Amino acid sequence: MAWIIHQQIRFYLHDNETLLTGLQRVGVVVDFECQQGYCGTCKQKFVKLNDDSEIHYTLSPLVMLADDELLPCCCQIKGAIQLCKVNK
Repeated sequence: MAWIIHQQIRFYLHDNETLLTGLQRVGVVVDFECQQGYCGTCKQKFVKLNDDSEIHYTLSPLVMLADDELLPCCCQIKGAIQLCKVNK
């Protein structure tokens, strides 16, 4: 299970749930298109909240990502992260 913090919302991801699916489940609007990791529309900045936090991709991203960026459409989280900004 992973904990996600976004503004005033704190929620957990279900097992094998992508971050995008979790964000949509709790009502956060996120721009996205391909859901395959190559367009970069959903790219977000994040901060790990503990040393054990990990980001795993269900599909290998083709978009260039900085160390503090992720693709919600195809990533799964372990641990806890805080999203710095969700695009709308």
